[in-house]
Amino acid sequence: MNIHGNTKKAHPAQIELAEIFTSVRLFGPPMSDTLVELVCHLFTPEESAVARHLPFYLPKSVERIARRAHRQPDDILPVLKSLADRKIIIGTERGFSLLPLIPGMFEYLLMDGSDSPWHKRYGRLITSLFSTGYTRAYSTTASPVIRNIPVQTAIEHTSRVVDSDLISEMIAAHEKLAVLNVCQCRQSHLFSGQKCSRSGPEDGCLVFGSFAESTVERGSGRLVDKEEMKDIVLERWSKNLVFMSANVTPSSPNAICTCCDCCCHYMIAVNTFGGRVSLAPPHFLAHIVESLCNNCGKCVRVCNTHAHTVSDKIHLYDAEKCIGCGLCVQACPQNAITMGVNPDYKAPSRNWIHHGIRILPSSLLSTLRVHFKRDHS
Repeated sequence: MNIHGNTKKAHPAQIELAEIFTSVRLFGPPMSDTLVELVCHLFTPEESAVARHLPFYLPKSVERIARRAHRQPDDILPVLKSLADRKIIIGTERGFSLLPLIPGMFEYLLMDGSDSPWHKRYGRLITSLFSTGYTRAYSTTASPVIRNIPVQTAIEHTSRVVDSDLISEMIAAHEKLAVLNVCQCRQSHLFSGQKCSRSGPEDGCLVFGSFAESTVERGSGRLVDKEEMKDIVLERWSKNLVFMSANVTPSSPNAICTCCDCCCHYMIAVNTFGGRVSLAPPHFLAHIVESLCNNCGKCVRVCNTHAHTVSDKIHLYDAEKCIGCGLCVQACPQNAITMGVNPDYKAPSRNWIHHGIRILPSSLLSTLRVHFKRDHS
């Protein structure tokens, strides 16, 4: 790899760590100047020399990491603690580990709302890296990882509503509810000089169950009661945001990203980088009663997946792009849009274990394809 500009000063340990972040096990990007620059911003040479021995995902003890690094535990522990305190790596009672750049470190590092010059540069660098579209390479196999939770009033009148489709069921199922300090996507875009057209960084993700407890313990969010959560949900829908969560039943601990099409990494991936393959088929899809449509275009303005368009003053609808959010039903003044059952729908996973088993084959296949392509490029 040719190193240009400021990254010429990269230390060999930083370059080696950048290579580690390209791993398909971390859903990493190809090696690039931007990646090296990002690693240099996150890790000093000494930190890189230690971090390159960290395990992925599951924390390991400092003694085990020290053995891998051929160092003494007392020698590397201050480095690991510093990285963990800055939320660059995971630090728990069990030990330390690396997270993927996106999703993973990106959310973990920015969710507390920090906006120092260091965080702003990080936000600009990670946004630049994501904008290369490298995640497209991992979007080759259908896998029901994420699901949309539709606007409740848009589906309550249907005869086939099930509990898993209702945000009220998720609120009722948990005693601990929280809201993140910021939306990391909108915050990082703002750091890059791009203002959200629908919302702002202050509209952080909604968190439920044990996830809410850990969020508050880390100082990344605040607890809310059920009534305030209901009010927040209504406010987010009024801003025409779409609700994306892990594809598990409402009783499971979870988080909901309230997404927009201009800032949200996942929505950008769905619309541009092939991310739709990770979206579970929605329970409901919009249906248009053409005889009632007056081509006003109000549905176009609220649709985050561009399923609705207007061409030559004629409304057009692409069901393949619909995620069943129901925002267009709320927006249509002519009542020309209804929600109908999607025959491809499958119920969410029963719990996180079932979810992991369900998505494992397709995830492995996607990463193997990326690995094979890189080895033969």
